[in-house]
Amino acid sequence: MNSKLDKRRKEILNILAKVPISSTQQLAEETGVSNETMRKDLDALADEGLILKVHGGVALASGAVAEIPFDLRATHYVTEKRAIASSAIKLLQPKDIIIMESCTTNLELAKELVLDPELLETLIIITNSFAIASTFDGGRKCKKMFFLGGWVHTQQFSCLSYQTVSLLKEFHVTKAFLSGAALSENYIVTGYYDEDVAFQRALLAATQKSILMIDHSKFNHAAVFSVAPLADFDYLITDKELSEEALSYINEHDITYIRAGR
Repeated sequence: MNSKLDKRRKEILNILAKVPISSTQQLAEETGVSNETMRKDLDALADEGLILKVHGGVALASGAVAEIPFDLRATHYVTEKRAIASSAIKLLQPKDIIIMESCTTNLELAKELVLDPELLETLIIITNSFAIASTFDGGRKCKKMFFLGGWVHTQQFSCLSYQTVSLLKEFHVTKAFLSGAALSENYIVTGYYDEDVAFQRALLAATQKSILMIDHSKFNHAAVFSVAPLADFDYLITDKELSEEALSYINEHDITYIRAGR
């Protein structure tokens, strides 16, 4: 795919991530192409399973948000993710050994850490994210860095495979920072892909303290696979104000709730 075509199809996915349904004509107008060209783009995205043709137009397919390229996802809910990262950094202590899985909220946390070089220089960081490793200048800005390798997911700037999960099982760390595709109404963290879920389960097993970072858009949804109940996490950091029922669950299971942006 040429770069111009790739850029336009990323733009289509970005638009659909923000609206429930859009028509061919609306998408053509927003991207500056003809209806015929837009139909070809939509056919290609539908063949990839990224969109669905529905009555009245097209919509993002269930689970497709996880396949939106990393750099595009990084532009969604940026203010919320930065607020969550600002809260998360306060949980770190000098000499911590931490895991930062590949997610856009952790990328914001990495950017926050670069602004605190005295703390960062004491940390040992484990990650499977090329974007995070690059933010830390390949490990030069922290005490040490271990990169979890495996098959490279070029759209997500990360490694994720059976080998990645196996490597992770060798570690025992102080704190793990992760996100989730969705948090269901019955407080189950879920994911769309089995490799992601296997990685996050191994991550939870490898850490003393687990920090779940999710913005308001991920609440009350369920993906395909169960990662773990919210009760398995030590901290929940979110920009969302929780209901009395959710607060009761959190208190019952000794989870520390941090409201970001306050």
